[in-house]
Amino acid sequence: MKGRRESRELAFQLLYHLDLLQGDAEGETERFWRLNSDKGDLEPFADLLAAKVLGHLDEIDRRISSASRRWSLKRMDSVSRCLLRLGACEIHYFPETPAEVAINEAVELAKRFGTEDTPAFVNGILDCLHQEETPV
Repeated sequence: MKGRRESRELAFQLLYHLDLLQGDAEGETERFWRLNSDKGDLEPFADLLAAKVLGHLDEIDRRISSASRRWSLKRMDSVSRCLLRLGACEIHYFPETPAEVAINEAVELAKRFGTEDTPAFVNGILDCLHQEETPV
């Protein structure tokens, strides 16, 4: 679904912006949506995703840290960290989205915004999170 893919990209961009600024999330979110007012049809899902990530950030970060045994969140680049947060959020808090779809969407964003190694890194950690959710 193209609209959801574009909404995920906007949510990622917002989370990335907030991660770099580390300032007033509410004010920066409002500013972000003003700057992207031409994408109003994508805002509801994108805003829901970003708000859910921010609302459960400690739990999401704990899960990512557990799955990425050799990489602390602080050691990760901002693109990877934000994509992992977005993907983990969808896996854990959006049961209507199949985990495979959430992982694939995060990997596709990693291909566009990350380095050559980012897609495999994001895929590996999100797959680990998914496996923890669905024991064999």
